[in-house]
Amino acid sequence: MLDMLAVSPHPDDVELCCGGLISRMSGKGYSVGIVDLTKGELGTEGTAEARVREAGEAAKILGVQVRENMGFGDCRLDPGFDEAKTLAGVIRQHRPSILICPYGDEQHPDHAASRKLADKAVFLSKLIKVSTGQKAHKVRMVVYYMLHEQFSPSFLVDVTECYGKKLDAIKAYKSQRGLMLGMNGLLRSVELRDQFWGSTIGVKHGEPFFSKTPLRIDDLVAFSR
Repeated sequence: MLDMLAVSPHPDDVELCCGGLISRMSGKGYSVGIVDLTKGELGTEGTAEARVREAGEAAKILGVQVRENMGFGDCRLDPGFDEAKTLAGVIRQHRPSILICPYGDEQHPDHAASRKLADKAVFLSKLIKVSTGQKAHKVRMVVYYMLHEQFSPSFLVDVTECYGKKLDAIKAYKSQRGLMLGMNGLLRSVELRDQFWGSTIGVKHGEPFFSKTPLRIDDLVAFSR
């Protein structure tokens, strides 16, 4: 049983977008897992085998207990019933309280499809008559992380203390260095974005998240501090 399961369209998406949250939660002793939907085999750089291997190294850095790859096919991700049922089986297997998944609405077809697929899998996971070999499971909360498409966050997480591990996990993808590094590289844009969102809550680095579920606050004074 996991406290939190993060869904990634390709290996490295969760590291780039919510690696700080994953590292922070695992550092607090929570059990965290990652499921990669594809192997990123159509990416400009690297191979499927290299990216899967690098994903394992990144998982170790972030303190992740479980990492699986669904192998659905890069640029062929389909939020159909069969794919959603397969992902529902993974959710039932690990029984997370919280599912972290992409916000979607992206130019990359896999990014857009991954949200629809995750939402459908969460729904199927709780249906008793959907047979996957495991007992039905209801995810308590679904939280969406920001890829490229901007949104107004429901909340932000201070990831300053664990930011070094986030960067190390991203750098574990050595096959992607050409895309990651340099003044115009992806890593630079991620750091700038995290600094921007951190500045909105008065910290050095922050990661934004969206939730359709209303957030419960019992102590407003403590929450504001």
